[in-house]
Amino acid sequence: MKTSSSYKMRISVHDLLNYPNAYLSRDVLSQTGSTVLIPSRVPISKLTEGLENPKRIIDSLERMNIRNIDIEIPQEIDSEEVMLRLAELDPSVTIIDNEVTQNAQAVMGDIFNNVTINEKYSIPKDDVEDLGRTLSREVNKVSQIALSLMSSDNDTYTQSHALNVSLLAGYIAKKLVEAKKAPASVIEKATLAGLLFDIGKTTIPKEILNKSGALNQREMEIMRGHIGASISMCREAGIMDKEVLDGIATHHEKYDGSGYPKGLVGTQIPIIGRILAVADTFDAMTSSRVYKAAVSSKLSFNFIMSANETSFDPDICKIFIAGMGVYPPGSVVELSNGVIATVVAMTSGNLLQPKVAIKENGSPKVIDLAAEKLFIKRSMDVDPRDDVNFLEDTSWP
Repeated sequence: MKTSSSYKMRISVHDLLNYPNAYLSRDVLSQTGSTVLIPSRVPISKLTEGLENPKRIIDSLERMNIRNIDIEIPQEIDSEEVMLRLAELDPSVTIIDNEVTQNAQAVMGDIFNNVTINEKYSIPKDDVEDLGRTLSREVNKVSQIALSLMSSDNDTYTQSHALNVSLLAGYIAKKLVEAKKAPASVIEKATLAGLLFDIGKTTIPKEILNKSGALNQREMEIMRGHIGASISMCREAGIMDKEVLDGIATHHEKYDGSGYPKGLVGTQIPIIGRILAVADTFDAMTSSRVYKAAVSSKLSFNFIMSANETSFDPDICKIFIAGMGVYPPGSVVELSNGVIATVVAMTSGNLLQPKVAIKENGSPKVIDLAAEKLFIKRSMDVDPRDDVNFLEDTSWP
């Protein structure tokens, strides 16, 4: 399960030593900006280690007229133990079998290795179609999908992203079928399209694919060429299903017509393309990349909902919220009793009172907010001051 790694708080500098496991959100620089006086991303306990008078850090901040400071606090939960507690509390919450996801990761690794070997860019058709069928069968069994999404490092991002988008796309398609907004066949097709939609990025030079700054016009054109490369690779492998190919071809179209490659509007965009747009964005935002840190599930969710009717199909956004909840698993929240918790699962029929994990005597405990008559007071892992800049910078060519 993907989880947020920390949540943010603004505190008085006088309270800094009360949070030994926390770290500063930003470096504290000298007046000239040339020297880091107090580094970020280092636990407060490490900064004060060996100091005869740890309060010297607070004194230094006050001398710079800093009265309040932003810190980040790690929110660590043991996913495996949480899943055991969740199963005890609510056996109706089902996820994709761990053995299936582990095998799927291995298969995706083999597929991507095969694609890039000797730069022949050849898709192993039987392997990818078998995996698509397996995942679509699993998706049909699960009650919630966010618990099955894989975290990834920079080395495995491409294949983990394809696997996660496949699972999300299949799940959204399943919910559309249940709402009688799509035929049953779309589940398997959306799952397969999720595995292949970005396969053409294997042909993009790594210096462009992993560039930290903005792409120039030439680089953008090369990057956008991944769509055509994906389609060509699928056709060369004998993957000819029109709905799958159309979905891949249109996953960067936007509902208001501002996307590419054709500027399609609304339902001119095939349904699988509209599904992939949501699935791709959610997983890309919640994944760490070479050039950006992951954001919380909640911030990603907020972005998707804010782009309802502009970037994304409003019907699919409604399905997405129904399937993921207002507070998606991984969201760090403050409860009405003041306790900090991590959302782990939706409560059926109640989007506002999910099941959450808290630490109790050092071990995780899963509670049902509705049963405990508790509610979520606020999200802790969404910093409104960062939203505007983040949303302005967000794009995945």
